[in-house]
Amino acid sequence: MVSGTNNAYLRSDVAIPIAYKKMEPNLFWLDFVVPKSEESNAFMYSYDSSGKSGDSKKKTPPPYTQGQVFPEIDKSRRTTTAALLESNGFSMRLPREVIRSNKMESEVTECYETLGFWLAEHINTEISSALTSGATTPTWTPTDWGTPATATPVEDLRLLKYQMRREGYPFRMTDAVVHITNFGELEGYLTSLDVSATKQEKIYGMPGDRGDAIYIPIAGCTLTGLDSGITEGAILAADRNNPAAELHYYVDPKFGQPKVSYLTMVDGKEQVKTVPNIGMHFSQYEEPDTHDTILQMWVEQKTVVTKPYGLLYGTGI
Repeated sequence: MVSGTNNAYLRSDVAIPIAYKKMEPNLFWLDFVVPKSEESNAFMYSYDSSGKSGDSKKKTPPPYTQGQVFPEIDKSRRTTTAALLESNGFSMRLPREVIRSNKMESEVTECYETLGFWLAEHINTEISSALTSGATTPTWTPTDWGTPATATPVEDLRLLKYQMRREGYPFRMTDAVVHITNFGELEGYLTSLDVSATKQEKIYGMPGDRGDAIYIPIAGCTLTGLDSGITEGAILAADRNNPAAELHYYVDPKFGQPKVSYLTMVDGKEQVKTVPNIGMHFSQYEEPDTHDTILQMWVEQKTVVTKPYGLLYGTGI
């Protein structure tokens, strides 16, 4: 084991907060799932594909007569499914000369930040893959946003929002996600519009006011462009207020802690932020032959879609 003051840098309560500081700001998809802590690697979840109005056992209330007993009713039960958490992570080697040097703290910090960023990319990929594969396919034919002469992206989004409206469900399209190429095409469309400033602001949307996101008033949604996680030509619509997926995770107390506190910037000031640990773990050991230190960082989690009508995934834009 590493001895002396350097040993203090090789603990999970040091490693995980540093990695989290780099990881959490890059977890774009985390807003579209409900995190759920588990006590083991196996878990159960409910899958709802019928809704209240679509329930085959739905009845209408009969008129009430004095002394009459209301009829007893039943409802369909949700489908319960079992799944297993998945562990994914990395190992990183610290040569013995790094451990012995007075620059060990900066070297280790850089390792933790790198591992945190790479794990954030992995979590984003896993969540986006689960959302797109479990989403409902809209019955809507959009225009090709890459053909300026015929493209009508705002109208496409306006029509898409009605695809999410279903009787008995609360879902409303608050967000749509596209590849950054398609985002640029929408941005170009908005900048070429010859309409009044009021109409642009109240109906079509103002490009450039939110970085890689634009609010489209007539569609009631914010459209965000990503460099990865979604295929060019595809679009994923979601209701951020009613997440349709769950992120199940487990924290092994030997290698992690339930909550993570780390320094971050809030309104231009550095503050301590405490968040649930969504399955982040850390371990380290000394390799007997080389005496190098091996750092291990991994996450144990799985994303499942529980309400497919709360997500729309289509192509052709």
